[in-house]
Amino acid sequence: MGEWWRVIITRIVLFVVIVLFLGSLVFAASQSEQRKVIKERISFGEKSLIPVELSPHKKAGMKAMADKNLSLAREEFDKSLKKNRNDPEALIFFNNANIGYNRSYTIVVSVPITKNINDIDINNSLEILRGVAQAQRGINDFGGINGVRLEVGIASDDNDPEVAKQVATALFNERKVLGVVGHYASGVTIAAKDIYTSKELVAITPISTSVCLTNTPTPTKTPTPISNSICSKYSDRSKNSKPYVFRTVPSDSDTAKALADHMLQDWKKKNVAVFYNSSSDYSMSLKSEFKTVVKQKGGQVLQEFNLNERNFDANSRVKQAKEQGTQVLMLAADTKTLPKALEVVRSAKGKNLKILAGDDVYTPDTLKEDAAVGMVVAAFWHIDNAPNQDFVKKSKEKELWGGATVNWRTALAYDATQALIDAIEKNPTRSGVQQALLSPKFKTTGASGDIEFLPSGDRKNAKVELVQICTTKNSSTPYKFVPVAAYKGKPSDDCPSSLTNNNSSPTPTSSPLPTATPTLTSTPTPSSSTTSLESNSVCRLQPESPESYKAKVVQREGLNLRKQSNQDSGELGKLPRGQGIIVLKEEKNEKGEIWKNICAEVGGTKKEGWVKAKDSKGKDNTKKVVE
Repeated sequence: MGEWWRVIITRIVLFVVIVLFLGSLVFAASQSEQRKVIKERISFGEKSLIPVELSPHKKAGMKAMADKNLSLAREEFDKSLKKNRNDPEALIFFNNANIGYNRSYTIVVSVPITKNINDIDINNSLEILRGVAQAQRGINDFGGINGVRLEVGIASDDNDPEVAKQVATALFNERKVLGVVGHYASGVTIAAKDIYTSKELVAITPISTSVCLTNTPTPTKTPTPISNSICSKYSDRSKNSKPYVFRTVPSDSDTAKALADHMLQDWKKKNVAVFYNSSSDYSMSLKSEFKTVVKQKGGQVLQEFNLNERNFDANSRVKQAKEQGTQVLMLAADTKTLPKALEVVRSAKGKNLKILAGDDVYTPDTLKEDAAVGMVVAAFWHIDNAPNQDFVKKSKEKELWGGATVNWRTALAYDATQALIDAIEKNPTRSGVQQALLSPKFKTTGASGDIEFLPSGDRKNAKVELVQICTTKNSSTPYKFVPVAAYKGKPSDDCPSSLTNNNSSPTPTSSPLPTATPTLTSTPTPSSSTTSLESNSVCRLQPESPESYKAKVVQREGLNLRKQSNQDSGELGKLPRGQGIIVLKEEKNEKGEIWKNICAEVGGTKKEGWVKAKDSKGKDNTKKVVE
């Protein structure tokens, strides 16, 4: 009997040893894969992820970063930026090197960089990186997050769901990472969502719009069970009861409503044909939401055409749609089917058809098409109608992007980064970041206005900015996007005269990086509506006396500029955190509170007023700028 037990125990021990051995092999393989992902796909400055020829100074900077020679890296990246200001990757690397060996908080931005040199995703990646880089520079120049500067890593996910999962897992294992900005395509973000949720790491996407990301489709009069909807394949995982994935971009539900309202109310058209990509989560989401809204509001979707079908022929599909009584074509194309969508645009020329399009059609390639004039596109933010003029002003500074103009992807990436910065400021832990973002009290200011989140992770009060393609008088940039609001009551598709000269709409120009795809940039000129800052002797934006000095707003919620030194006086405007001001003098009011008499630019006009010197905790609301 004893011998029998010894045999059993020996076999059990042998089995446990084999299981542990196999488990260690699996673990080792997993660790090896993660190290490979980190080495090849994530960079803090030691390697470039943009597949273009690099300048000698940028190469030298990356080598110095790899060698931990941060002072040399800073010098080389600075030289590289002086040669090419419009390189957001180099600016992020410079910002990181400038931290030195001091303590820092870390986030990572995951972008759709691919090895295909001609891929439009490279251009989109650069647009996102500009927003992150600008936010990083702003907070670090300001002294950091409670004195701790922000480090930013860049990850390349190929805009591929499986690669995104690997990147998300690798970022979880990098314990210093407190949050992620990304990803791009809706299907990619949805694929990585399970990992962020299970690992409790926050990701904020500035681009992904699919309703399936947060499972909040447009409500219908007769609710459709989730098992029968486009989100059914995510029915188990897309319920965002405790979200770790947020977005600063509106959802397809918001976009669909804006496009449908424009078609039905502004154009007075009811019959529409939709072109979509059946393999794209974003495209299917936008198509489904658009159909729902159009039906609810009395319109008809007469035809649906799959851009992804093997033998898709634009001419025959447009002809078929026209014969069925179609008045409007709606392009729910993604970046992969954009070329086919532009074939549709060319085929529709001269056929008296209006064209609507989703946000992925907002590209330089679209502006190359004369047939696209008059098309209305969802864009979410436009520099000619931006609510935060301080962001616009800073983005136009020549030492930032060389005077180039940014677009909505840059603005919403800036917002995502700003949201993480404010959440880290409240609680610099992974769980603390998520709790801060979900708090009903969370509110910060971004490029597109106030940033707040719903319990689902969607942006609260999300706004869709529709833009229209118009004809300019400039032979080098004949077409541009301008806000639809500029066309109210104007039948012509020529650019409105008030916008034709400032050239502020994103237009295709030469690439900011050698051999990269064209970026949506242009050179701005001063707005004629802005009052000269030196024309008013009462309020100058420069120190005029020994007691006046330059300062910045440091109050997280911003400051209210008031007419007099008390809370009950009239409000002149809101000054966001980081805005530059001139402090003219300080004084105590009748309540014993210290107020500062300042000069600041509000909405493009300089104004003199008063702000409280300290917050409720006794901390200064402004900080003197030492030059």
